[in-house]
Amino acid sequence: MSGKVNIVFGFFYLAITAFLGPFYLVPAKGADYQKFVEMNKAVEAIKQDVSLGKAKDPANVEAALSGITGYLSSIKKTGSVGSAVHAHGNLEALLNIVAGLVILSLALPSSYKTVLSVLFIVGAVFHSGMLYLAMVFGISVAGKLSIIGAIAILTGLVLAGVASATGIKKTECRE
Repeated sequence: MSGKVNIVFGFFYLAITAFLGPFYLVPAKGADYQKFVEMNKAVEAIKQDVSLGKAKDPANVEAALSGITGYLSSIKKTGSVGSAVHAHGNLEALLNIVAGLVILSLALPSSYKTVLSVLFIVGAVFHSGMLYLAMVFGISVAGKLSIIGAIAILTGLVLAGVASATGIKKTECRE
């Protein structure tokens, strides 16, 4: 296993995370859009009541608050949290591509390169991959496994730094 595997994995993982973004993470689509429309109608009704001096109608206030609460909870689930997961997936895909290029340039034993390669792939799958399963697809137990990925990525970064300090191939500069 070498850096080539990380590059291939990185491009495919980036394609997957890019695909999931619009379908699962963009608020104001499908049911979320309907909640947004309902919230706007409730807020407009309150504005109209205020302008007509009927602002004390509890049914309108409760309907508006219910719409706002429902919309905000859907945004919390798929919007801001989902976008953070999406960003992590994209960044970890790009990290694998860059790590793969670095691994290919190192003059180190293949076993060391294999360890680096595995750490970055496991890191992406177990960090952002498990967060996707937890936050986007609702498999909450997967979120507990994301720490494995975070540790793998941090370990990979430290070992890649050590490897880069000692194993970057020297090239002669010819003029």
